[in-house]
Amino acid sequence: MNIRAIRQLSVLLCIGAGIAAHPASAQEQRTARDRAEVHYLRYEYRKAAVFFEEAANRKFFKTQQLRMLADCYRQLDEYDKAAECYRKITESKDALPADFLHYGDALKSTGDYTAAKEMYARYREKGGMEADARIAGCDSAIAWMADTPPVISNLRDLNTAAADWGATWNGDGQLVFTSDSLRATMLDPRQKASLQQYRRTGNAFQKLYTVDTIHRNPDATAVRGFDNVLNDFRYHVGPVAFSPGGDTAFITVTSPGKPVAQKEGRHEKYRTRRLELFVSVRGRNGWQAPAPFAYNNPQYSIGHAAVSADGKTLYFTADMPGGQGQTDIWFCEQQADGAWSAPKNCGGAINTPEEEAFPTVNEEGWLYFSSKGHPGMGGFDLFVAEGAGQNWGHPINLKSGYNSPGDDFHLKSGPTGIELFASNRKGGMGGDDLYGLIPETLSKPAITTGRKIFILETSVFEQGSEQPAAGATVMLTDENRNDSWTLHTQDDGKAYMVLTDGHRYVVSASGPGNGWSASKSFTAGREDTVKIGLHLQAGVPRPGDVMHLVRIYFDRDGYRLRPESLTALDSLAEIMDRFPGLLVELGAHTDSRHTHAYNITLSERRAAAAADYLVNKGIGRERLKTVGYGESRLTNNCADGVECTEAAHQQNRRLEARILKR
Repeated sequence: MNIRAIRQLSVLLCIGAGIAAHPASAQEQRTARDRAEVHYLRYEYRKAAVFFEEAANRKFFKTQQLRMLADCYRQLDEYDKAAECYRKITESKDALPADFLHYGDALKSTGDYTAAKEMYARYREKGGMEADARIAGCDSAIAWMADTPPVISNLRDLNTAAADWGATWNGDGQLVFTSDSLRATMLDPRQKASLQQYRRTGNAFQKLYTVDTIHRNPDATAVRGFDNVLNDFRYHVGPVAFSPGGDTAFITVTSPGKPVAQKEGRHEKYRTRRLELFVSVRGRNGWQAPAPFAYNNPQYSIGHAAVSADGKTLYFTADMPGGQGQTDIWFCEQQADGAWSAPKNCGGAINTPEEEAFPTVNEEGWLYFSSKGHPGMGGFDLFVAEGAGQNWGHPINLKSGYNSPGDDFHLKSGPTGIELFASNRKGGMGGDDLYGLIPETLSKPAITTGRKIFILETSVFEQGSEQPAAGATVMLTDENRNDSWTLHTQDDGKAYMVLTDGHRYVVSASGPGNGWSASKSFTAGREDTVKIGLHLQAGVPRPGDVMHLVRIYFDRDGYRLRPESLTALDSLAEIMDRFPGLLVELGAHTDSRHTHAYNITLSERRAAAAADYLVNKGIGRERLKTVGYGESRLTNNCADGVECTEAAHQQNRRLEARILKR
């Protein structure tokens, strides 16, 4: 599972800016190992892994650093890489008992149950009490895999290379799920740009999405943000659970309040943001502003709500005091006045000293949940138990098919026999994927309509070749609505998006940290499927070259960065990080409206906003030159006195990056 904070029920953020604000010269002098450790201390595992990998072949890379790299892989669910690191660690004289446990877990998550049992046995010899349940899980997994599993389908129309999970249905029968793919822009552009990326994984913060599935030949799926009111939080939003009538939503969010639990490390201060439940009621005019659940507490996390079929019992995951283990499943009962009783623990039949999470309840009152403590096939396994409140029968493992060597969680039963759950098992689209057990009479777990749609098929190719660029970011901007969507290409270099008839679009792509493409404009409706090919350009332009940073545009009279701008700036930051000698001019522009003096000031502020974002990403300010050109360099004829559309004026409100020195 990629959203590690949701699994651990906390979000750790760097509050201080001491390291990030160091001069570039000092940053350049630090070794890759030192830079890796800085990112590791800041819980930025994706970046830390890159620098640890760079430092691994150099001197002074000791077991301590290898253990940090292994932990990065473990936190990012890259089990094969984690297993190889732990193999080397356990063969060293510096090995710790926990290394054998983590090595066994990594092997188990790759499906190598025999080798995992050997490591668990060695861990047990060193006094590890958790080994027995894990060994039992390996034995059970080997036996279960010999049986014929149910047919489970990957919902490829919904999944992306990012994390997609938490599927449920609202009162209108719409499928709602959680994703950090940023496929639709739901972040408020007025928020600080540095808060729009989850530094732990490098992905966007997760939001809620809903699905319209249109049955054609070929089928196509339109995914959009579920609701602006429910998604209006700075950090993670989701999963969501709905009351039986669909009029109340219980949303898991990262606490928007003041962070707590300060931690010191390398001159930085870190604080913990916990998870909280928020409750929203739907009225005549839509969803009302969510209110905090009565038992939220900054000292622990509450999330992953589930509502019983009669609406009288609310189940959730928490790490509050008085539990059985790391995270437990708790419940509250609704009182006569509508208030919720004090939380009660579901008891030892459900909860173990390890992690239990992601509860859901079906129409019969059965509790589905995921556990790391009960014997299972992988990390989190799916279980079901009959009972209620504090009285439950023995949980039953759902075995092979539902479960895998990876993490399997959040199983939700829906209309007409559909069961959907999430898994990061091998063979998926990437990260956490949505999977389903779907009756043969149903083709898709969503709404099917007959309206005509138009599809954009974007093919992205590597620089100078026809080789598909997997993992590239494709950005589609609807100039009629001034809105943008982002998707990642799959292994074949393709990405698909749904278009609105008659709207004018611009599509562009950026490589996974190593290049940009030219943008192309088109109007939907001329043909059912618009096919566009984009070739990535050089990742490190020569001095004097101008990088028209893909889709970095600004609102009229505004200088705050839009969410869709961050992908291009992140790519620029990665390149500048890789090439510490690169100096860049950030040139910002305006349209022709207002006076020249006003536009110069406005463009200077736009350039400064981009520079501030890059500095927060770790780029030294000395390596950035900001220039406000005002309206002096228009890209079209929309000068003073010329009547132009808003879309035409928008083309001039842009940011460009010029390479000054390499």
